[in-house]
Amino acid sequence: MGSRHFDKLDDEARALNDSWRQIARVVAVTGALAALVWACCAALRQLVHECSEWVVDHAEERTASGAAVLLGALVLGGAARAFLYRWPSWRKAAGDGMDQALANYHVTYDHAPDDPQPRYDRPDFALAAKKSVTTALSLGSGASGGLEAPMVSISENLSAGLARLLRVKSEHELRTYQLAGIAAAVSTLLGAPFTAALFASEIAYSDRIVYRKLAYALWAGVVAFWLNTWLRGAYVPLLTAPKHAPEYRITELGAAALVAVAVSVPLALSYGRAMSSLDKLVERVRPAWHGPVTSLAVGVLALALFWAAGLHPGHVLGTGERTLAGIMSGATELGAGLLLLAIVGKTVATGLTLGGGGSVGLLFPSMYLGGTAGALVAHLLNLAGLSLDPALFAVVGIASSLVAVVGVPLAAIALVFEVFGKAFGPPAILACGVTYLLTLKVKVYASKRSSATPTADEVVEADGTASS
Repeated sequence: MGSRHFDKLDDEARALNDSWRQIARVVAVTGALAALVWACCAALRQLVHECSEWVVDHAEERTASGAAVLLGALVLGGAARAFLYRWPSWRKAAGDGMDQALANYHVTYDHAPDDPQPRYDRPDFALAAKKSVTTALSLGSGASGGLEAPMVSISENLSAGLARLLRVKSEHELRTYQLAGIAAAVSTLLGAPFTAALFASEIAYSDRIVYRKLAYALWAGVVAFWLNTWLRGAYVPLLTAPKHAPEYRITELGAAALVAVAVSVPLALSYGRAMSSLDKLVERVRPAWHGPVTSLAVGVLALALFWAAGLHPGHVLGTGERTLAGIMSGATELGAGLLLLAIVGKTVATGLTLGGGGSVGLLFPSMYLGGTAGALVAHLLNLAGLSLDPALFAVVGIASSLVAVVGVPLAAIALVFEVFGKAFGPPAILACGVTYLLTLKVKVYASKRSSATPTADEVVEADGTASS
């Protein structure tokens, strides 16, 4: 390519002409970044799970002391967050952090006309540490929510911090590290590297994928996956489902479409409205009391459902992984009534936690709601004389709810293949396709790139050249 033509390319387009030496350097840095992200996220996940399970297990005793432990842990966690949020720098660590991470990804440099430089005006490592603390205080105390969004925020800040240390001056390279860091974080959580790379690409670019960045994201996801396996000594899947024959009856495929149309889509709409309504409700409380009051309300809700209806607090509090795992394996048998209570209770508990400034995410709660709703559909149809496997429709609900709430169809389908196996593919593909078409206008994360005009790197990716 001529020098005059090369000078007219933007930073992303020039990356198509990277030397092998440059590519090798980015691969090496990406691997080191993935290891750093894995170490931080794995430690946080372990801490959160052990603390929250200890708190919830005490409430299982149905005693005054068990209830006091649960309520005390939740209120102390909320009060500690409220105390830290008195400082402006700590307030940035509130909420799920996904919107901010995506905003940082898409606005990474100062637009100087002659010499655009990556923007490093954020306290990257410091904010990652603060986000880890607020997440531990939120989920470790037993609050309801997911780990994925805080992990995405932490990994994005770690990536930008490492780029600052390495004095990266290329916007393309900085964004490559940010996307790879996000993939490593999600791979650490889900144990599915291909799903993690697709999730990072789809959540950042919405309806298009930049393949150069996807390649580095895949590498980061594999590194995190290998470290997970090495640490545990064996591959331990996040969720497992009983085997299913690859052949499906027409009633099963029809029920899968029903889950998408009658469950996942309304669930996404009602989920968003519930979050908004609960936010407005929390705003009636003085800001300094948001954390303690909402945490107390979450604890009272979980105990009320447990003592009055027999719904274990673990189905309402925490990340919900144990509930989904139990539904998949058949170890947890919840009737239609308890499944409905679990859906309502989880939605309210997650909304109150977020409204109170909890550092929790929406991705796994959406998987939880989709899985329990899918199992509920199977139970109801079985009452009508059909013979449907609740685990199958929990898988379909998990995948279609990810599409409905977060808008990542390829990642949702990949999750089914990687975690549950190819036999679950046909109904999941059908449900995800239907859900995506019905929810094109439904977006939870406003910072997702959805412009009809592709950026320069996407044009070059498609054409292979840049026009002068």
